[in-house]
Amino acid sequence: MFAGGVNSIGRIALSAALCALLHAQPISKQAFFEAVEQNSINLVQNKAQFQSLLESQRATNSWESPYAEVDTGFVKNALGKNEVSVTALVMLRPKLPWVQTLLHKSLRIQIEQYDKAYKLYKELAYISAKRLYLSYTLTKEKYNVAMQRESNFYHQLQIAKAKLDAGSMSKKDYISFNNSYLDAKLLKMQTQTQLLELQRVLHQLLGLVEAHTINQDKVDDEILDSLHDVVVDDLNFAYTHIEPESAYKQLEISPYLDILALQARNYQTNAKLANRDRFEAFELGGGIAHSESSDGAQLRFSIPLPVTPKNTHLKRKWLALHSGSVREGEITKNNLLVSVDSYLDQLESKKSFIELQQENIQNKKDLVEMGKIAYESQKISLFEYLAYQNSYMDSIITLADAKLEYIGIQSLLEETLGKMIGEPQ
Repeated sequence: MFAGGVNSIGRIALSAALCALLHAQPISKQAFFEAVEQNSINLVQNKAQFQSLLESQRATNSWESPYAEVDTGFVKNALGKNEVSVTALVMLRPKLPWVQTLLHKSLRIQIEQYDKAYKLYKELAYISAKRLYLSYTLTKEKYNVAMQRESNFYHQLQIAKAKLDAGSMSKKDYISFNNSYLDAKLLKMQTQTQLLELQRVLHQLLGLVEAHTINQDKVDDEILDSLHDVVVDDLNFAYTHIEPESAYKQLEISPYLDILALQARNYQTNAKLANRDRFEAFELGGGIAHSESSDGAQLRFSIPLPVTPKNTHLKRKWLALHSGSVREGEITKNNLLVSVDSYLDQLESKKSFIELQQENIQNKKDLVEMGKIAYESQKISLFEYLAYQNSYMDSIITLADAKLEYIGIQSLLEETLGKMIGEPQ
């Protein structure tokens, strides 16, 4: 019924893939998403909750346990003498056929509804994991830029210190160099903290407990070493390629709308059930009546009289919920259409920004090359040359931030559609 956990062979393959990860070997997308499903607390809870609700419904559909009823007393025989009488009956509380049919129908609808809901939750978990991993890779790019910038300023600071000691640089200029170095170091530390947090969540998502421990005195060396880094094959930043018409077609079979439609059907079935199940306390039984002078069979029926408005109110309750679900589906469909249009526009706008930023980076890279030549020929100062370098590195970080925003919008679009784009599962 539900997409279960990996089987024994799958578990072995997954374990092997994750062991490979611990030795800096990239893992496949399939192994990555299997690990996500296996280690997602929300998925585990949802699966257990769905199974619990279905078993509860099956219990409701079942007959109540039969019971025995024994009465003892005294009766007069034909001669007018009192004698002991014992009546033993076996009583049943059956589900009437017209009720049982609707109960089974409700169960089938709930099974389909919960199955679709679990698949949707699993897809949303995959989308979230994909966004997390891409955020991690882009933050690694930012971290490497921050490391390079810190290294550059440290190197220039050493040169400035030598010039200060030689008397060829003022104390003011040296302090300015030192401030720039400290700013670069702070930026690296801030990015490092972000990277460690993303790495922590990834390790939890993949179940990599042993891989998480880092020597606090060697964070710079160990944060991206073979034991702690996470690399997934063929899971890279990419633009979304989907036409609006294709997105609209996907919304026609949206899992959100399917789940709401099934919910409405179940409410309607329960309304019919409330109308028919007016004899829920109906009982029948049979047995024997024994006395010293005679034996006989005995039947007993217990028939409720549905003269109160209880079932009428129950029917109205379910019809109200049915109407609400139908309207909720209509509103949800409109909201999904508006969201898809907006996210597609945002993605196109952000893509244009990224492409323009890439051109900007190339221009600033050319300026750095020209600035290096000018600095070496003493046509510009070291401060001006470092300004070119800073501007170039700032542009790379801005590009990474723009890509982070892009994958955020991309994830929102995928969540709206209820499936990953270009990642069939």
